[in-house]
Amino acid sequence: MLPAMNSESRNRNMPSIPSPPVSATLQEELDTLQREKLDLYSQLFEAGQIQRKLSGARELRHGCLQFASEVFAARLLSGYFTMFLQHGSRVLTAHGDIAGKGIAAGMWFTNLAGLLQSYGHPDSDPAKIASEVNRHLCYLRPVAPFATAFLAQVDCNVGTVSYCNAGHFPPILLRADGRTVLLEKGGPLLGAIERAEFTSGYEVLEPGDTLLAYSDGVLECSNAEEEEFGMERLLDAFRRAKQQSAHATLMVLLAWLQDFANGSPVCDDVSLTVIQRDA
Repeated sequence: MLPAMNSESRNRNMPSIPSPPVSATLQEELDTLQREKLDLYSQLFEAGQIQRKLSGARELRHGCLQFASEVFAARLLSGYFTMFLQHGSRVLTAHGDIAGKGIAAGMWFTNLAGLLQSYGHPDSDPAKIASEVNRHLCYLRPVAPFATAFLAQVDCNVGTVSYCNAGHFPPILLRADGRTVLLEKGGPLLGAIERAEFTSGYEVLEPGDTLLAYSDGVLECSNAEEEEFGMERLLDAFRRAKQQSAHATLMVLLAWLQDFANGSPVCDDVSLTVIQRDA
């Protein structure tokens, strides 16, 4: 009687069956798909670079004020936008979020950037800019997306800030003595309500003050335990991140965020804008 063979022995003694060869036609189709994939990636990368150029300078200094902003896209194109438009001693700052992600939001960014260029004159009131952009987006409904925006005209000679918050998370004004003010005055998100009313708020950046605008991707950044970064952590990090330059302050805040995430994948875009007056 022959001894029983275990499965490992049977597998070892069975002849191997070669994989069927890939037909020439199928291989050509796979090669074509691969080329199309690489071409699409190249086009998206180029579109991301155009989006970045349309946003203008990422760092700016005028007089005693420094400006810095960054958008870190989870994909190649982002629905977030940051812009600095300088007119003499004034700088129009825009920080916001277009509803949606990826290609569609990236395409609408060009439209919104053009509107801000058109309406963002040196003497334009931020509430009036928000009203004009809102009118345009409402006219294009239901195709146009909703958008939130924080718009601020900053006079670099005296540090005055006239702003309008159109449905965006309220930026934080950190005073030199550690007190914080949330910039909430404005109106609803853009493109939602026809003839919506917008109002402007007013603050002064005193020596040593810093203003921070941020996206929901900052607050909703999660770690491995699925805890969100949240507002309290952001306030604490902001107070401790203050550096000699606006760009350095922004980078320290980003480092705090990355340390908190501790390798967890980024599910949403992150954007930060810092305006800092020299002490």
